[in-house]
Amino acid sequence: MGYSRHRVYDDWLDLMTYSLQRDDENYLEIVERYDNDGEQGEREIDHFTYAFGLLQEGMNEANHDLLGVVYEEMGHSSDSFGQHFTPHNLCDAKAEMLLSDLDEERDEPYTVQDPASGSGRLLISAAKNLPDTVDAEFYGVDKDSTCAKMTALNLTFFNMDGYAVQGDSLKMDYRRVWQTQGSALGGDIRELEQDEWDNPYDQEVDDVDETSETAEVDLVQDSEEREEDEGEVVDFQELRETTLSDFTERGEKQ
Repeated sequence: MGYSRHRVYDDWLDLMTYSLQRDDENYLEIVERYDNDGEQGEREIDHFTYAFGLLQEGMNEANHDLLGVVYEEMGHSSDSFGQHFTPHNLCDAKAEMLLSDLDEERDEPYTVQDPASGSGRLLISAAKNLPDTVDAEFYGVDKDSTCAKMTALNLTFFNMDGYAVQGDSLKMDYRRVWQTQGSALGGDIRELEQDEWDNPYDQEVDDVDETSETAEVDLVQDSEEREEDEGEVVDFQELRETTLSDFTERGEKQ
């Protein structure tokens, strides 16, 4: 049985998200879509677990977004992806310029926002460029569900406090929201119910406290819609033979 590249990638994101949230019900629902009758280590679901391990190893080595790199690499041979994100070096340069004059004595945390977050790469660069004495909360919004999930996972992997929102920044609406929290033990993630999300888009201008000390930094990135291409089939054996350097080197070149 063949699977589209987009379906496999999106299922991988969901499996990681549900695993980190300890959501067994939704996790097992995805597991059941695949052929898992073989020996342990050779089942289709085992490839997802192996890929998760490689991702963690690669991010420890590269210290930058690899989810977006894998996404772009897979898109080279599939019309269903069709998005390209800001290169890492430009993200770092932009974050350095925007965050060069922060008040390290302020008590309130800064709010760092990206209205078209893609994989969350600009937010990661912002977090890496913040002084250790400065607190911040990060908001990434993207209307593409795959991009929103990549942002949510990257906020978790990089131990950042924030929110990843699947929604339209121009229309000021949203569909799903993930909250992430950093800690000494690593990042934590959970998807919020509708009544748990205090949607800032719902605020009237007159309701905003003009004396509030909260400062915002907007990081803008272009994003395009893409539709799933069911005709593109994944060869699990080919993916298994892919080496970690295939993706880490790609990220370093950017």
